[in-house]
Parts: sequence; structure tokens; C-alpha cells
Amino acid sequence: MAVTWYWGLARLLALAGIDFDEVADLFYAWLRGERRLWFIPAVDDATGLKPAVLVGRTDTGEVLVVLARIDGRDIYIINASRPSTELMADFEAWEARND
Repeated sequence: MAVTWYWGLARLLALAGIDFDEVADLFYAWLRGERRLWFIPAVDDATGLKPAVLVGRTDTGEVLVVLARIDGRDIYIINASRPSTELMADFEAWEARND
């Protein structure tokens, strides 16, 4: 499985206050089986694209939301953000159910 990102994404994330290392650490910890990710499928009816919203905790315990396109065994990172209050509550409920 390959995780692909583009150098320009790191700059955009930095403008949003997110260090790309947080995103990379989240995925690589998941790939090593050290951390869980909550996969939320999404569909853009206008374009037919089927990205996934992936939510997980960083090494520091902060919650990060990553928008990605999954193509076979490869993951293409599109964007990342901090969760809304509502999504944070949903994620914590998911964590409690899947502990």
C-alpha cells in the first residue's frame, strides 16, 4: 500500500496550522497497526468521486481529519483539517464503541 501526497499539500496544510508530519505519522502508525483510523465513506454526487474521510489521533493525541482518495491499495491524500465539535463527538463515540 502506498500513501501519496503532493509537495504543494504540505504548504496548504501549514497555512491551516497543520504540520504534514502529523498526517504522515498518523498514516504510518496505522499502516504499522499501532493506531486505528475511522473510515467514513463519502460520495460527491456532482462529480461521482468517492473520497473517504479518515479520522484518527496523531502522536500527540490530537484528532485529525484527512480527506483521501482510495484507489485499490493506494491512498492519495487530498486535504487534512481539525474536526468540528460535532465530528469530534462522533469520533469519540466511535472510539468508545471500538475500544
